[in-house]
Amino acid sequence: MTVPPPALDCAHTIEYAIVDDTVAFEQRHTLNVGGEWLGPVPKLAICRNLDETELVVFHCDTEWNVLGVAAGYNSVEDAKAKIERSYHGLASRWISSGYSRDEAASYVAEQFKGEECSFCGRSPLQCQSIVTGKTARICNHCVDKYYQATRREET
Repeated sequence: MTVPPPALDCAHTIEYAIVDDTVAFEQRHTLNVGGEWLGPVPKLAICRNLDETELVVFHCDTEWNVLGVAAGYNSVEDAKAKIERSYHGLASRWISSGYSRDEAASYVAEQFKGEECSFCGRSPLQCQSIVTGKTARICNHCVDKYYQATRREET
């Protein structure tokens, strides 16, 4: 699969790049994943989480599985400039995904259909945990919200 899906890990895919032999990788500004340095990857994607404003860069394998993520970019140009420091020659290889935020949200909803929180609709990737009952699911965010509401009632 050369083209990424509309969303990677619940984040809207905005632009992507395929790393080939014309791109020189230098081990700097790279990711530490599980105590190991993540070296060069074959695919990169600039994305925005559906419920946030900052951009992230996903470092992916050949099938667009996310191997690591770098966060804190304010603009697509900022992300590209910082990635170029490690992937020399990548600047001209970025491609617009052409996907809208709505297409990404629909894709995510379809991927997790039936697994989302019954109360807020968050997908499993947007939560730390989801408790599943016979007819409903509740995420840690809603449990926290419920706990806060009951504590206010007690005081």
